[in-house]
Amino acid sequence: MPVALTLPLLVSAGFGGTATAAAAAPTAAVGAGSKALLGLSAASTATTAYGQFQQGKQAQATAKTQAAWNLYNSKVAKRQAEVERQATAADVRQQRKGAKTLLARQRAIIGASGLVMEGSPLLFAEDTAAELAKETVNVQLRGNRRAVALQSQSILDISKAGAAKTRAAGFGRAAAIGAGSSILRGAATTTFRRAQLRGTI
Repeated sequence: MPVALTLPLLVSAGFGGTATAAAAAPTAAVGAGSKALLGLSAASTATTAYGQFQQGKQAQATAKTQAAWNLYNSKVAKRQAEVERQATAADVRQQRKGAKTLLARQRAIIGASGLVMEGSPLLFAEDTAAELAKETVNVQLRGNRRAVALQSQSILDISKAGAAKTRAAGFGRAAAIGAGSSILRGAATTTFRRAQLRGTI
C-alpha cells in the first residue's frame, strides 16, 4: 500500500482507540458512583431503621418503668390503708374506753355529792354520754375516710400501671413495625434505582 494512504489509516486508527477509551472512562466512573450512592442509601436505611427501633425500645422501657412504679405505689397505698384501718380501730377502742372512764367518774362525783341520778344530773350525764358517742363515731368516720382515700389511690395506681403496660406493648410493636417499614421502603428504593441504572425500567 502506498505510504500516502497508509498514514491516514494509522492516524485514524490511533484517534479512534483514544476516543473509545475516553468514552469508556466516564461510563466506568458513573457506574462506580452509582454503586457508591446505592451503598450510601442502604446504609442510610439501616441507620434510620435502627434509630426508629431504638427510640421505640426506649419508650417501651420508660413505660415499663412507669408501670412498675405505679404498681409499687399501689401496694404502698394499700398497705397504708390497712394501717389506717388498724389505727382507726385502736383510736375507736381508746375513745370508748376514755368515754366509759369519764362517765364512771362523773357518776361517782354525782353520787359523792349526794345528788340522785335524776333530773338535771341525769340529763347532764346523758348529754355527756351522747357527746362522747358522737366523738367516737367521728373518729371512726375520719379514719374510714382516710382508709378509703388510700384504697382509691391504690386502685388508681393499678389502673395507671395497666395503661403504662399497654403503652409499653404498643411502643414495642411500633418499634418493630417502624424499623421494618423503613427497611422495606429502603429496599424498594434501592431496587428501583438499581433497575434504573441497568436500564430495565
